[in-house]
Amino acid sequence: MPHKPNLDEDYTRLLQSLLPPGPAWAGDNPLLDGLAPSLARVHQRADDLMKEINPAQSMELTDRYDTLCGLPDPCLDPRPQTREERQQILDAKVNTVGGMHEGFFLEQLRLLGYPTATLEQFQHFDRSPDPAWGDRWRYYWRVHIPAEARIRTMTCVSACDSPLRHWGERAVECVIERLCPSHTQVLFAYPTGDNHASH
Repeated sequence: MPHKPNLDEDYTRLLQSLLPPGPAWAGDNPLLDGLAPSLARVHQRADDLMKEINPAQSMELTDRYDTLCGLPDPCLDPRPQTREERQQILDAKVNTVGGMHEGFFLEQLRLLGYPTATLEQFQHFDRSPDPAWGDRWRYYWRVHIPAEARIRTMTCVSACDSPLRHWGERAVECVIERLCPSHTQVLFAYPTGDNHASH
């Protein structure tokens, strides 16, 4: 990035002010005229590098930030990302503060594209919603993915080993399972008409 022209003038004046008084320094000074642009470029370069401290603004250190933060995220779509998308992901990775409360997970679901998703926490119930869960039901919770979730049905052009119906948001499930408290088990529910399919 080219430095601002007025920085040359600023450094020229600064260097002139450092010179001792006397007629020897009167008039043009090629030495100062040569030093000022170099100092201005160093100044501008320092400003540019200061911006790199913030991953959301990084232009030059994005690859290094990716390595430090374990990106690209294996949970996310491996498609090529724009610089703006990479900056947003880096910003979220570096600055997201974790939590074990409902609001934290709802915010993650919003960032993943599901602002209307809801959570169901079974520890608030007096009895198990499903007897098959045994006495561990209090450690389960469920994410209800709204109707816009991708649900794919087998068609006549599908592979012969394809399931009759396949649903799920791999990225959402991967992220939430990675963030969920280690002593809990998260379930995901997807709408199928008037009912929900869970897994």
